[in-house]
Amino acid sequence: MTYGSHQKVWWRCPQGHSYRSEVRIRARGTGCPFCAGHTVLPEENSLAAKFPDLLSEWDTEKNSPLLPTQVMPGAHQKVWWRCPKGHSWQASVASHVTSNAGCPFCAGQKVLSGFNDLASLHPQLAEQWDWKKNGALTPEAVSAYSNRRVWWLCDKGHSFCAVIAHRVNRESDCPYCTNRKVLPGFNDLETKEPVIASQWHPTLNGSFTPQQVTPGSSRRVWWLCENGHAWRAVVSSRTGKQRCGCPICAGRPLDRCTAILSEPPAEPVKISAQTAGSRRKHIL
Repeated sequence: MTYGSHQKVWWRCPQGHSYRSEVRIRARGTGCPFCAGHTVLPEENSLAAKFPDLLSEWDTEKNSPLLPTQVMPGAHQKVWWRCPKGHSWQASVASHVTSNAGCPFCAGQKVLSGFNDLASLHPQLAEQWDWKKNGALTPEAVSAYSNRRVWWLCDKGHSFCAVIAHRVNRESDCPYCTNRKVLPGFNDLETKEPVIASQWHPTLNGSFTPQQVTPGSSRRVWWLCENGHAWRAVVSSRTGKQRCGCPICAGRPLDRCTAILSEPPAEPVKISAQTAGSRRKHIL
């Protein structure tokens, strides 16, 4: 028999495993398929032999007739598993062995209606679901731990977008009711503080208006008092407890920029000029 023979013969490795293989394949250096983990040996390298603690999670009914003694721990074959709470899910043998992730429903990675969905765990938040903007997506179809951004409708009818998990953890409420965002006609400066808004400088703030800022804003803007004085101040300093008014009328010092803009316009300056080649002066 030559080294290149295709004839299959029986071999026995040092561990006592008996197997059939072609002579030419053995001549290339290929060894025992059981020791190499290429072939299942129920008593030695099967899932049942290597990881007996996972046998309780093997879904016998859905995997039938496949047994844990017939698959290897490194197999990429997808099989069914069942957690202690009775949740059944599919995952490859290798991924379940290496990651030991466990039940995706108990971990909040997959949604199981009636168990870990938003409507079941947090019905009070599900009541704020914006059905119109979320379309076909329902609170029964999303996990309470999801990082997905969806639309909500607060008790006052404000529609806003926020991550589900953030709302569950009370990290995100209506941005308009909490004054984090401006809603003209509800929490803007002109609506809440019309007297203060009337002193908004008509030109120095550009296109920025009192309808675009909340009374508690830390933004510095220009103001114009009834005596014609212009000055810059943070919005909240004018609406808060201090209720700061015009510093010029109050006799307080101003910064150089504000002081210059607050000065009344000077009289036009007459400039003397002399034409080229002439001694006569012309007044411009």
